[in-house]
Amino acid sequence: MNRRSLGRHRGIALVNALFLLVVLGLLAAFMVTVTLTQRATSSKSAASTGVYYGAKAGLEWGIQQAVAAGACAPSTVINLAGPGLDGVRATVGCSGSEHGTGSGNFVYHITSRAEAGTLGGPGYAERRMEATVSNVL
Repeated sequence: MNRRSLGRHRGIALVNALFLLVVLGLLAAFMVTVTLTQRATSSKSAASTGVYYGAKAGLEWGIQQAVAAGACAPSTVINLAGPGLDGVRATVGCSGSEHGTGSGNFVYHITSRAEAGTLGGPGYAERRMEATVSNVL
């Protein structure tokens, strides 16, 4: 090879190295984005599961109160605790109506709304459940 042809290929290694650095940098940025997204999704999934079971617990508590006591409170706030339920609040509402005048048979409509976190915040989750039960045998 002569000296002229070497002069034309002298900077190709630098171009290849820069290209490789850019590609590796983009790959690293992509991996960081995927990891952060996965972590946020996992956190939101755990919060969603917690409020689901919080709403379910509130609903079951409301059903037990209505059927066993024969009456229900219009609104009760329950702060739940335990694995996966820390910071979950359940608001249980109940309304009852007599089924047939003087029969003593009541139909209760129970709602349970559980929430965790601050409304509008990144960790906020909410779930609502409803049930209709009766003491009619």
